[in-house]
Amino acid sequence: MRRRMPPAAAVSALLALRDRLARVYRGIVPPSVRVLEGTFGLIETKALGTAAELGVADALADGPCSTAELVARVPADPDGLARLLGLLVSLGYFRRARGDRWANNAASDHLRRDHPDSLRDWARFMGADWTGSIWNELPGAVRTGRSGTEAAFGTSFFELMEDRPELGGLFDAAMAGASRFTAPMFAAGYDFSGIRQICDVGGGTGALLATVLAAHPHLDGVLFDLPRVVLNAPPVLRDHGVADRVEVVGGDFFATVPGGCDCYVMQSIVHDWDDDACVRILRATRDAMATDARLLLLEAILPTSDVLHPARYADLMMLVLTGRGRERTRVEYEQLAARAGLRVERVVSVVTRDVLELVRA
Repeated sequence: MRRRMPPAAAVSALLALRDRLARVYRGIVPPSVRVLEGTFGLIETKALGTAAELGVADALADGPCSTAELVARVPADPDGLARLLGLLVSLGYFRRARGDRWANNAASDHLRRDHPDSLRDWARFMGADWTGSIWNELPGAVRTGRSGTEAAFGTSFFELMEDRPELGGLFDAAMAGASRFTAPMFAAGYDFSGIRQICDVGGGTGALLATVLAAHPHLDGVLFDLPRVVLNAPPVLRDHGVADRVEVVGGDFFATVPGGCDCYVMQSIVHDWDDDACVRILRATRDAMATDARLLLLEAILPTSDVLHPARYADLMMLVLTGRGRERTRVEYEQLAARAGLRVERVVSVVTRDVLELVRA
């Protein structure tokens, strides 16, 4: 069973406190130490990805294990595994139990396959060798604006996902994992009382839509994404008990979007594309919208201040992965909406995402 999400205001306050404490810390430590610590981020990402790939958290699901017991369950060298877990325990992802044994904690539980809010596939995606090959091209992306994917693989990111099913499958699973993190907050933080049918445009395998429908029994849904993607949606919809309330449609959101819904949702879609492509996507959706329908964009709005915000990380990620994508400020979203014949009615914060509510202009 999913844990109940804390109130959005409480989470926002904690994040603000974390940022203030981080600023105090950065003001105290020597600048050289700050630079050195910053370079260790790659190690943390790869360590988490390795633990996820090996299935360490799954192997510890039934209780603490010694290193010897653990290597009987995961394909690892005892010394190497102990050193990996030594770092991850220090970083707060696992814990040491009595008798020098390893155990899961609340954080590492999210690396288990069977956790309802699992981020295992997200960690695998971020730590994968092929993802690393793309990030290795960041200097070139910064110099030229060309994506790291094109430099590393000779094609665009989304074409790579289509051409290499094993990579596309991991990416889809990673996005579903991220949706499981965001979806409960969206379902609880936005008022769906006046909506009857919701269409998730580019909705992947349905994690977001299924969570919203499970929380709001009066809603029906349409799941819309590429045909190869929505083929994997039925198990997700069944697991949430909403399969009989969802119509699954394959297609291309650059061309046409299913009509007839009074609410359309796009989660982390607009940030994948340049302005002209975004306008095409938004116009196609506007064409499907009735006069009183609304379009909800779930994005991380780029702050105009220098505060550390997840959108900063995502913005650089869009540069290296796609070259064309970017995070945007509220004003930039308003400009995009206007070009597509829409306007931003309001913005609702649901902690991990901002919900931009668009209506026909």
